[in-house]
Amino acid sequence: MTIVLTGATGFVGGQVLRRILDGDHRRVICLVRADSRASAARRGRQTLYSLYGKISRRHLRRTEWIPADLELERLGLDEACFADVAARTEEIFHCAASTSFELSAEDARAINYTGLTRVHELALAAQRAGSFRRLNHISTAYVSGDQTGTTYAADLPAAGSGLFRNTYESSKADAERFLREESQVPWAVFRPSIVVGDSQTGETSNWNVVYYPMKLMADGKIPYIPHLGRGLVDCVPVDWVADAIVALARRDDVDGETFNLSAGDDAITVSEVIEQTFAGLARRAGHAVEQTTKPVGRIGWKLLGAWARLRSRRAATFLDRFAVYEPYCAVQCVMNSERTQALLAEEGIELPDMNAAFARVVDYALEQNFGRSRSQEREEAASVRIKQAIVSAVENLTSGEISGLGAVA
Repeated sequence: MTIVLTGATGFVGGQVLRRILDGDHRRVICLVRADSRASAARRGRQTLYSLYGKISRRHLRRTEWIPADLELERLGLDEACFADVAARTEEIFHCAASTSFELSAEDARAINYTGLTRVHELALAAQRAGSFRRLNHISTAYVSGDQTGTTYAADLPAAGSGLFRNTYESSKADAERFLREESQVPWAVFRPSIVVGDSQTGETSNWNVVYYPMKLMADGKIPYIPHLGRGLVDCVPVDWVADAIVALARRDDVDGETFNLSAGDDAITVSEVIEQTFAGLARRAGHAVEQTTKPVGRIGWKLLGAWARLRSRRAATFLDRFAVYEPYCAVQCVMNSERTQALLAEEGIELPDMNAAFARVVDYALEQNFGRSRSQEREEAASVRIKQAIVSAVENLTSGEISGLGAVA
């Protein structure tokens, strides 16, 4: 029988593919965006090379790369191809998604919600055709939304609750709600938090989310970052996430369950991200490096933002770009993963020490220049004026009647 995998060319999906190929005998059908079978096959070879550093005949024989569109009926496949794939499918891993925080509600829903319903159509056809086992859906721990205290994998805020920070979270929550309320096939949901590089090497191919403020700090372009409330930054390494997904999916007792793949009580904070970034810069330089980015509390951040916008158009543009990340500097809730980690312990899988793992993430990011070529770095150097504008704003502000903005609230 065969596994169907979406998102195989992505960060998490690629690592899931690798673990399936290394530890499972079944063939894998990878549904990818492409305009032809030949183009899909090329993407497949590129993906296998990036995963293994080579392309083996064994991996080519075990994988089949089919062009598909997750937003279309039958996944964009013709009737014969759809029926053939369904007849061969025993299990589905749905990793494909858009993780952008800036999509319109319509666009985010088309990819993250409609995409799941189309994959569910394949699962339903597979169930009717043979011995379908389960649809494994990769979601996000951040569907818990903007809450305080502790949240659990069973928690799912209601649509329209106002708890979601962006359309990414709300569309992923809609997808989970579909499975809970309407699915006609066995399913399980896996919710990673912020996925970063490998726990041992720091290696990553995804330079989004936490890497963006780290890059700004390393480039000396952001003198202040908001640390609002508890400011939890729940990061988990990609190797642990992929190991967890594949190991839990092997179990027969997870149907209809949702699992937080999160650091939980071991989550680092905004301040620790800053400290770790500058510690990495010091390791790379071989000497002490001044921490030129400071955490500021809620009132200080608002005042700094207002003043900087008045003083500099560039600073205003930067603040607009950073706005999508600001809510993630104010995360208050602990995303509980005790049940996940208990089951994973039975499989011999433990969450790595996140402080040590994050240090490796930082080192790799600095070594790879955050995935940028040196020419890109030179082009970006001009934006250092943003920092100068903000620093100037702070100096003017603190020289007046208001002071003490460096304290974290």
